Amino acid sequence: MTASVDSVSENKTWNKFFTPVCCFLLFNVMDWLGRSATSYFLWPEKNLPLLPAMVGLRLLLIPLLLLCNIPHRSYLPVLFHQDAWFVLFMVVFSLSNGYFVSLIMCLAPKQVQPHESGLAGAIMTFFLALGLSCGAGLSFILKALL
Repeated sequence: MTASVDSVSENKTWNKFFTPVCCFLLFNVMDWLGRSATSYFLWPEKNLPLLPAMVGLRLLLIPLLLLCNIPHRSYLPVLFHQDAWFVLFMVVFSLSNGYFVSLIMCLAPKQVQPHESGLAGAIMTFFLALGLSCGAGLSFILKALL
């Protein structure tokens, strides 16, 4: 879905590198920075019920990305015509992705008895892979909404 967003710039060079830079490079760099941030601070470590709400707020980014400049759409309008909106949404999406994935992986084994922490880590890894698979499958449905 994000790889389908086109640049509105007149610059041919920027148009050529828009998707590789703004979609793939930007996502991976920001995701890495988000994962690295858990080395410096673990928030909300003390207030864990806040964590699902923060992760759930990320769902609001999906419609925002769907409303960016994706050509050949049938149903949804383009509300965010400028490239900067897409870049902003991708930065927030990827930074929060890296941070919350790493945070949950760090905090989950601490929430169980010490002898069960290995099992908790394995279960977290399973659900991470399941979430990635479900997200990939959901992308076909979201693409059909365009």
